[in-house]
Amino acid sequence: MNRGNSTIPVDEDWETGDEIDWRYYWSIINRRKWSIIGLALGVGLLTTLVVFAMTPIYRASTTLLIESQAPNVVSIQEVYGLDTRSQDYLATQIEIMGGRPIAETVVDGLGLIEQPAFRPQHLDWRSWLPGMQKKAMSRQSERESAVDAYLGNLSIAPVRMTQLVRVEFESPDPRLAARVAEAHAKAYIESTLEARAEATRSATEWMATRLESLRKELQASEASLQAYREQEHIVDATGLKALPASEISNLSARLLEVRQTLAAAKIAYLQVTPVDGQAENLLGVPALLADEGMRRAQAAQATAQQAVAELEKRYGLSHPKMIAAQSELAQATENLNNQAHSVTEGIRKRYEAATSEEAAIVAALNRAGQQYQQVGRKESKLESLQRTVDTNRQLYDLFLKRLSETSATGDLANARARIVQHAVVPRLPAEPNKRRIVSIAVLLTLLFGVGVAFLLASLDNTVKSSRDVEEKLKRPLLGIEPLLGSEALRAACTLGKSDETRETDPRFAEAMRTIRTAISLDSLDKPHKIILVTSSIGSEGKSIFALNLAVTFGRGERTLLLDGDLRRPSVGKMLGLPRDAPGLSELLTNRAQLSEIVIGTGVNDLHAISTGFIPPDPLQILSSSRMASALKVLAHSFSRIVIDCPPILPVSDAAVLSKYAHCVLYVVKSDTTKVPQIRNGLALLERVGAPIMGIVLTQFDVRKAEKYGDYDYGSYEPGAGPSRA
Repeated sequence: MNRGNSTIPVDEDWETGDEIDWRYYWSIINRRKWSIIGLALGVGLLTTLVVFAMTPIYRASTTLLIESQAPNVVSIQEVYGLDTRSQDYLATQIEIMGGRPIAETVVDGLGLIEQPAFRPQHLDWRSWLPGMQKKAMSRQSERESAVDAYLGNLSIAPVRMTQLVRVEFESPDPRLAARVAEAHAKAYIESTLEARAEATRSATEWMATRLESLRKELQASEASLQAYREQEHIVDATGLKALPASEISNLSARLLEVRQTLAAAKIAYLQVTPVDGQAENLLGVPALLADEGMRRAQAAQATAQQAVAELEKRYGLSHPKMIAAQSELAQATENLNNQAHSVTEGIRKRYEAATSEEAAIVAALNRAGQQYQQVGRKESKLESLQRTVDTNRQLYDLFLKRLSETSATGDLANARARIVQHAVVPRLPAEPNKRRIVSIAVLLTLLFGVGVAFLLASLDNTVKSSRDVEEKLKRPLLGIEPLLGSEALRAACTLGKSDETRETDPRFAEAMRTIRTAISLDSLDKPHKIILVTSSIGSEGKSIFALNLAVTFGRGERTLLLDGDLRRPSVGKMLGLPRDAPGLSELLTNRAQLSEIVIGTGVNDLHAISTGFIPPDPLQILSSSRMASALKVLAHSFSRIVIDCPPILPVSDAAVLSKYAHCVLYVVKSDTTKVPQIRNGLALLERVGAPIMGIVLTQFDVRKAEKYGDYDYGSYEPGAGPSRA
């Protein structure tokens, strides 16, 4: 369990981690609560005086209902060109209501330009010069200034999810505020009526002009239509295309028939054309065979040929009957040829006639088509002229109807806005809200005070409590030495005849016993014999702590208090020894023996060695081998040796003596010593391998700490339970 030769590490459990210690923050506020409360009360009082000195402002309001669709006797929305159903209509009317034209109307109507509140006073540096007069403002400038002041006190806001608009006006005069709010609403309604009336007049004038123009256009279009009818001799336009269409239909049907006949004639013509004039080939032509005469001629020829053949067998060629038969055959053949020629000529004539008829019908059909197209053009132009007349007549009738409606409703004043709540004279001022302003000022001051308290706490670089020791120094806290009063401090700085006469503060004695117990329990196997006490700077209560720690150990063990401060010794003074009494300096310089410098204190087994004379080079003496030898000898004679050393930062004596110590107690004055100083001192000791055991917090104000909740210190007295100091 011996940890005397190494620095005691900080337990990780001491770290607060991410948890928020609300009691710590409350202690910061509680420590400066009276300053914060005093500041808040002062600011609240000052704010109250300022608020009561301010001029009260009264606010009056008038509520209007703006209808997006006003009831119309006759629907003439097109006349005004306003889309009142638009969702932007209400926003547009609000902007119009807050414009300068209506404000100028109210200012002029109520004569507000003469009111002092609407006549701002402008500073003119020229009026300060001798012989210079202030330049007077023109009437127009005064009017503009009054309007600006008016608009600055006017507010117009819509009521959410409704068609209501609230008109508010602020003024030091409550009656004037109500009068202006009411007048502004009425001025807006009158302006809308005037705008509608002006729109009606403008629409009437425009439509009358437009109607006259349409009348002339209608007359001109009708005249053009009639002139065209007369020019083309059109009586009835409905049957204009009927005759050409019927003729085209008939010709088309006849052409179809003729072309069928022509096709048949052409076939027959083509059949007879190659054999024309060749009678012997006529019998094979289908067109000739189809003729009845040709068939009879062929039959007669065949009969004559048969008769000739029979007679030739019977009578011979020279027989009269044979001659007669041959004559009949020749006549039959001639008749057949003549008939073939006649049929062929008929076929040709029919073909030529059909061809001529087809050409004639095609020519007639072309003429009918051209006539039909000409009639179509006339009809199209006639229809165009008729449409122009109809369109002009419709426009003329429409404008005539709208002009009649506008003229009939022109004098009907139908406002789309009306007052639903008239302005009343306010009884209480709207501004300043004294209670709210004072409350906000006090609240902000409290927050500011709390913020300053936290800022000061963050800027405070001293050690005030065990929490600061753990968080700022990362060292274990051995004990807290409470702040003593004058009587208790005097008793703690001197040694009396008995323990009862010294212990004037039980809390102080309890703290020393706690530190003694911590030292004793730190190393049970090898107790810390040589205990070195040092601090960062002077005046931290180091010597008083060393004295009382030695007294506490001396009540149960043989203890020696050694004054190792050879520069500013204090142990001899606390023991009441003469300044020339021999001490450690004489022992180290071989001017005195050990038995000559060890003195009794009258407190049990407590002995002490003072400094003696102050040497010119204390560090050299403390570093000598005689110092080490002396401590070895003293360690055999005493159970505990408490060495009071100089502060570590000004001189290096404590660093030199720390190599002989079994443990080092680092004294820190509460709420005084700066953390960087403490860290620098601890670093110097760590650099030489000093066995730093922990921190002792001295001159700790227990009453103040308990008052702010930072510290809970109980004392245990015989026959009594724990009590709060």
